[in-house]
Amino acid sequence: MCNRPCFALKILLYCLFACCIKANGQDIPLKNPSFEDKPVQGKAPKSWTTAIGTPDIQPGIFGIALPPSDGNSYVGLHGGPLWPEGIAQAVSMKGGYSYSLSFDLAYTAFYAYAGCYGNIAIYAGDTPGDTAELLWRSGPFSHTNWKRYNAVVNPARDYKYISFWTDAAVACEKSAYGSIVLIDNLSPSLREIPQVIIAVENTCRGKTMGTASAKVIGNAGPYTYLWTPGGQTTNKINNLSPGNYQVTVTAANGTSATASVTVKEIVLVSKVSTTLSGCHGEAKNEIRIVTEGGLPPYRYYLNNAVQPTYTPEFKGLKAGNYFVAVKDDMGCEDKLRDIKITEPDPLQIVGVNTRDISCSETTDGKIELKVTGGTSPYLYKLETSGWQTDNSFSQLGEGSHQFQVKDQYSCLTDGSASIKRNIRECAVFVPTAFTPNGDGQNDLFRAKVHDDVHDYRLDVFTRWGQTVFSTNNPEGAWDGLFKGSALPAATYVWVLLYTDSKQQARKQTGTVMLIR
Repeated sequence: MCNRPCFALKILLYCLFACCIKANGQDIPLKNPSFEDKPVQGKAPKSWTTAIGTPDIQPGIFGIALPPSDGNSYVGLHGGPLWPEGIAQAVSMKGGYSYSLSFDLAYTAFYAYAGCYGNIAIYAGDTPGDTAELLWRSGPFSHTNWKRYNAVVNPARDYKYISFWTDAAVACEKSAYGSIVLIDNLSPSLREIPQVIIAVENTCRGKTMGTASAKVIGNAGPYTYLWTPGGQTTNKINNLSPGNYQVTVTAANGTSATASVTVKEIVLVSKVSTTLSGCHGEAKNEIRIVTEGGLPPYRYYLNNAVQPTYTPEFKGLKAGNYFVAVKDDMGCEDKLRDIKITEPDPLQIVGVNTRDISCSETTDGKIELKVTGGTSPYLYKLETSGWQTDNSFSQLGEGSHQFQVKDQYSCLTDGSASIKRNIRECAVFVPTAFTPNGDGQNDLFRAKVHDDVHDYRLDVFTRWGQTVFSTNNPEGAWDGLFKGSALPAATYVWVLLYTDSKQQARKQTGTVMLIR
């Protein structure tokens, strides 16, 4: 039924707690559990062996007068870090099984030496003095009357002996033999306890799909089961919501054990990010999903698709609203609604303003663009120039001009506009040559002004861009000299700026030939 690794679906909880044991399973009998024998110093009771040191059969040795809790005698142990004492008995404990035993313990403040506390440890080994595995320890105690203790031991492997030792886990300032233990009335056997192994399947958030099943190891069946809450009496319970559950298992011989388990809620947490193409109408948008929790691998469904994808990316998407469902390998689901992919308005040239060339002798045409949509800032370009941030192109000649506009994401739009030339004499006429040879004929280079102009400026340059003449006076003239020296015959570039009587800013450019 399970095609994936089921151990990843189930958390196995090994619960080794026992209660209400009423009958023997595969018990291991203990000989002389009441430690009956004649009180004597330095000897273990019959059927028991000295594990280490010199245990005593009490009462009456070293002034110990506490009456036995069962029968006529008990064992006294006293020791320290360098002198522990213990008794052992041969048994056949099986690894992987659980056993329970009980006994009475007491402490006395003086046992040949001053004591500090009582403390006992139970070991398993293959010889009487072997402490291969610590099975249980009481912890320090100081009660001087008998008190019943219950221990559950779980040997990891098979052993041949069980032993009881003084445990000097805490330093004693009064003497080197500060751990004093009186022990009596041991249970007649090591009683095997049924082990309950619970396998659990957790549930998805908001659903009741959890399960818990109990498996019993040890003791003879059939078994009865009682779950709480719910009161179910089968070994497996289904349709569980998150929470704590407990099962009590009773074997045919009356031995019972109780174990608990927690059904957890599996929560998928997904985060979404988008990458936008930037241009209107492009199907280049992307959605990416990052998911945590649950049980991978994850499956992704875009807009209620029937077939999933196993990669958390969706590419080539148009603008719009999207919905993504994420499911893990258990079927738990996380829904990502209202994933909005937006796009800018179309990049459009909504206005083209042109100014024709004002007169025959100049090239002062102009195109100005108005752009909307896309994502600013915009860049503008004529077919004969590079990109610029200014939305206008000046000093244009006559004819059709192609232009392009691009936005921040390099989305493009283009267009064209025509510039015409007004066939009329310009407000200022500039000659094309002069001969500064002193003959009184055409010796000066001077513009001829036919209009009421102001903001006048005329500059003359060499072909390398050096300014050789400049004037703000409409009557100003150049005599072909630069810094008092005659310049050679050549072609020079001039630029003329002024405002005409119609309050229009004008710019005229051209060349003049200096002839000698």
